[in-house]
Amino acid sequence: MIKVLIFYICYFSVVLGGETGYRFTNDKFVNDIFHIEMITDFNQGNFNYYSNLSGRLVTEFVEKKNNNYKFLQTWNNLISTYRRNDEMKIDHEAQKLNGTQFIINSDSTGEYTREGVGDGATEMEEQNTALLFFTSQENIMYPFGPDSLRLVGDTWTNHTEEHFEEFPGFEHCKADLVGDAIYAFNKVKTKKGKIIAYISKEEEVSISMLTQTWDEAWKMVVIGILNTEIQYNVTDKKFVKYRMRGTLKGDGTDLEDDSSIFFSQNMDILCKRKLK
Repeated sequence: MIKVLIFYICYFSVVLGGETGYRFTNDKFVNDIFHIEMITDFNQGNFNYYSNLSGRLVTEFVEKKNNNYKFLQTWNNLISTYRRNDEMKIDHEAQKLNGTQFIINSDSTGEYTREGVGDGATEMEEQNTALLFFTSQENIMYPFGPDSLRLVGDTWTNHTEEHFEEFPGFEHCKADLVGDAIYAFNKVKTKKGKIIAYISKEEEVSISMLTQTWDEAWKMVVIGILNTEIQYNVTDKKFVKYRMRGTLKGDGTDLEDDSSIFFSQNMDILCKRKLK
């Protein structure tokens, strides 16, 4: 009887959120500031394009109405350079995008829509396909999937299916994205009195699209392999560090003459917040 009692005490201490169990839910009401560095390396045939962008992304809570939440997201301090083949230049056009804003509307489940404010915000996404994988993939309330108790050593998978009537980096495009992300809760540490969870993510995405570039119509399949290392502040319910490295590879067929193209794009995105 004593052994049974000890078992149930231990069991419920974990299930009810004891020292070894953690729930990952973002604090919606605290404004968020991320410092971001992004490197992309794009190759198609003899064409090579390398870009380096850094900036700050500020997300502010605006209001709550009927269990729906509204946020304002702003880019600033943006600096960018690029190299086309062998020539390095300052990307003045990208730097003009300082101050671009997005409105994010979320329901109580964390599912959300994101809409640019003005033409500049749309241009930002068109120029930086990689931003899609940072700003559009995570649930705004539950960053690692449904609201579940997680223990160190746990692994779990999130499956994603989305349809896009527009897709960053492509014109007149309709796309379907399917993705599977495998998370691993590796460890916890205490820094400055805060509990920090260390989580890794391996993700594979497949994007099927129909797009038109000038007078050419293309059918394309893009495969992405993305690996992410995450530090999450459990105490304050915010990310501390998010680093994603990955590769996108695309195969396209011209619907007019069946000619083909192939491209690859490597990306390295580092996002971090000061731990207070």
